[in-house]
Formats: sequence, C-alpha cells, structure tokens
Amino acid sequence: MNSSKLTLILNAVRVALAVIGVGLSLLLINGPNVNAGTEAVEAFRDGGQMSAAIMFTIVLMMAVIAVIVVFFILSLATNTKKTVMSIIGLIVAFALYLIFFAAGTSDTSDSLLLRNPVEQGTVVTTTAGIYTVMVGLVLGVLVILLGPLMGRFRK
Repeated sequence: MNSSKLTLILNAVRVALAVIGVGLSLLLINGPNVNAGTEAVEAFRDGGQMSAAIMFTIVLMMAVIAVIVVFFILSLATNTKKTVMSIIGLIVAFALYLIFFAAGTSDTSDSLLLRNPVEQGTVVTTTAGIYTVMVGLVLGVLVILLGPLMGRFRK
C-alpha cells in the first residue's frame, strides 16, 4: 500500500471519529439540566445517549491503548537501543516518584487552605507527582542549555 492511500485512509478515520465524537457530545449537551428534576436526569443517565457516549469513549480508549502497545512492540523490535533507554527513563522517573512519595510532605489539607478537605494520602501523592515533574523539567532545561556545550567538549 502506498503512502498516499494510507494517508487518505487515516484522514478518513480521523474525520469519522471526530464526527461521531462531536455528534455524541451534542447529544450529551442537549440532555436535561439539573433543574429538570431527578427523574429526567436519571432517565437520561440510564438512556441510550449516555450509554452510546460512554461506549464510544471506552472503545476509543481501548483502541488507543492497543495502538500504543503495537507501536511499543514494533519500536522494541526495530530500534531496541532507544526503546530500552526510554524504558530506563520511565523506571528512573517512577523510582524518583517513589522516593518523593516515601519522603512525604509537611503539607496537610488544612495548611493548604483547601475549600474541600482531602485525605493526607492525596496530598502526599500530589506533592510527589509535582516534585517528580519539576525535577524532570529542570533536567530537561539543563539538557537543552548544556547540550550544545557538551557537543563542543566531545570534539
């Protein structure tokens, strides 16, 4: 199959999925509001419009997961070194997250002045995630800034 046909097929699939998604979203938007009463809201919740939107989302998410797994397997088979380095990067990020999670935080739901209090585990998990992302961003900026310099030192 040549690339122009593949591009045409992929574009057609994208447009079809977008049309279906927008159509189902319009069905959800046109549903009853909270002021319509609990009976109307419950009927809508148990009806076909909501079920169709939920099923479309589930099928779409499963298809995306399947494509990611297939891409990962193909990448592992064709470009093993880079894929293994990516896996190592994910493992290092997960280990860093676990270190931040184990370290905990001195913040509490009260000290953060949250409108709706949350469990302490939620605060610790969120803090560990934020710290992990911040370390990743700092390392990324350092790589961007120091990359050209490192290339000159290697020569």
